[in-house]
Amino acid sequence: MTPEEKQEVVHLIEAHERTVAICRACAETARDLAWEVKRGSAPGAGALRQTIEESERVLADLGRLEIAIAEMKAALW
Repeated sequence: MTPEEKQEVVHLIEAHERTVAICRACAETARDLAWEVKRGSAPGAGALRQTIEESERVLADLGRLEIAIAEMKAALW
């Protein structure tokens, strides 16, 4: 791999890292807000539970993706 190709791959990986960070922030915010609303019992508990479970699933997926990205990035150096 040429230095230019390696730099381009690093650039793409870093772009994915930023995207994952944004997704993580959104999922954490949705989860945290759902917990707060659940404490106030505004929507039904079932709807909030579904939102919380989905947020947790997304966060778990993102965690695995973050590890894979870090491994790919480390393999380049």
